[in-house]
Amino acid sequence: MSWKSHQNGVHSPKAHFQKAVSMDTIMNAPMISDPLGLFDCSGVSDGSACAIVCTPEIARALGKTDVVTVKALQLSTSSGRETQTTDWDGSYVATTRQAAARAYKEAGITDPKTQISLSEVHDCFSITELVTMEDLGFSDDGRAVFDVLDGKFDAGGAIPCQIDGGLKCFGHPIGASGLRMAYEVYTQLLGRAGARQLSNPTIGLTHNLGGVPYQGIAAISILGLMN
Repeated sequence: MSWKSHQNGVHSPKAHFQKAVSMDTIMNAPMISDPLGLFDCSGVSDGSACAIVCTPEIARALGKTDVVTVKALQLSTSSGRETQTTDWDGSYVATTRQAAARAYKEAGITDPKTQISLSEVHDCFSITELVTMEDLGFSDDGRAVFDVLDGKFDAGGAIPCQIDGGLKCFGHPIGASGLRMAYEVYTQLLGRAGARQLSNPTIGLTHNLGGVPYQGIAAISILGLMN
């Protein structure tokens, strides 16, 4: 997963880390917390982002013809108590699953594996992205590792994930991260992503985790071109 993100980050001029990293370098990197090595962890960065959001009617009045709309926006919160018990094995994040289910319903998504063109997710660590692929329904439970190895989430895969390099390449400026994800989806949908542009994306998803502990808050947004 880290290799994939660093390959993508080469084409992101605003990424902090824009150098491809070999599989050997990743596998032989210093261990941070077994089994996570140096390249399994995102950098700590500072950053800012902003967006102007309005209704489609206002956008049209401003002369905009290529309008990207928010099809769904869902937030799920928890005290995080479930992560403090032996009942939780770390293989899923309940708030992500809850927010995703509601977002899919709001956006009319019945099969995320085929209807989502790309995703930007909270990859603070490589394992977080792996778990998120199952929480979002992109992989069946227990199968994400095989989908990763099969290239399902690579730039040329069925559901490209972190096409801009994600937190692995941008670092983790906390609040700015979520809006960066939305901007990447927006850019892709309008065909403005340059060297990392995907072929005809129609629906993109962003996913964020936050709170203390991390699993306490999950936010999902789904963006698409206006019909």
